[in-house]
Amino acid sequence: MTPIRPSIAIDLQQPSPARLHSVFLGGKDHYESDQALSEALSRSTIGPALTESWRFTRRAVKYLSDSHGVSQFVELGCGLPHAPNIHDIAEQRNDTARTLYVDSDILAATHGRAMLHEPPTRFFTDTDIADTDAILGDITTVMDMTAPFAVCVSGTAELISDAPGVLAKLTHRFPIGTWLVFTHITDEFYPDPIQAAAETLRRAGIPYHPRGQGEITAMLAGYELVAPGLIVPHRWAPTPNRDDDSDGKGVRRLSAPAPRHRAGWDLSAYAAIGRRQQ
Repeated sequence: MTPIRPSIAIDLQQPSPARLHSVFLGGKDHYESDQALSEALSRSTIGPALTESWRFTRRAVKYLSDSHGVSQFVELGCGLPHAPNIHDIAEQRNDTARTLYVDSDILAATHGRAMLHEPPTRFFTDTDIADTDAILGDITTVMDMTAPFAVCVSGTAELISDAPGVLAKLTHRFPIGTWLVFTHITDEFYPDPIQAAAETLRRAGIPYHPRGQGEITAMLAGYELVAPGLIVPHRWAPTPNRDDDSDGKGVRRLSAPAPRHRAGWDLSAYAAIGRRQQ
């Protein structure tokens, strides 16, 4: 979730996007400063929007694996591990699936490398996502560029001031047929709470850039979107709502989690899956 390279030492008083995301997902890898910031954001819709964006991304990996045979995934701004991770879902369907995680947050990098030391189909780099040359180098090193792969960008573009330019540079160098799984926080549905949340994040030292549908649509130029196109994340191929990810017999399964918000709600985010056509 973090495109900005931090200092080598971890500042416990400085919240980070990766740890804040961990709070929203119910994880344990965060500090008091991150918890305090999440509480300051509790009246906005940003937490539920990020949570449903995370869930959408997992459903998208399942969809691409099952429906299009994709077995290579790149997650830019992956944040801290939180099951089910992308590789969990991909490897459940193809045990030779490759996953490349990228995040410059030092805590995410430490946890990621500890988790990914084996098998040899998982990789982690701490590259700055705005460094498109380095990102393409990472991808070409890990991925089979003659086979389809999917790039997941969720909860990340909002943290980059020139995200449209960065995504365009990457897109133009991706092979035709590359898949993109994309989410982005918007201030269109609930402008006042989201703009206030963005200002709270900026005051906490986290640059944040919600964008509208027009700008997000432009960022997806060059991709043919899978139906239903650009939509709020919990409405994209929702599965029956469940309180857990068990198989109904108490056995936990690694799958794309179901949305936990009513289909009638509008969350402050957009989501889409597209395939590069030009």
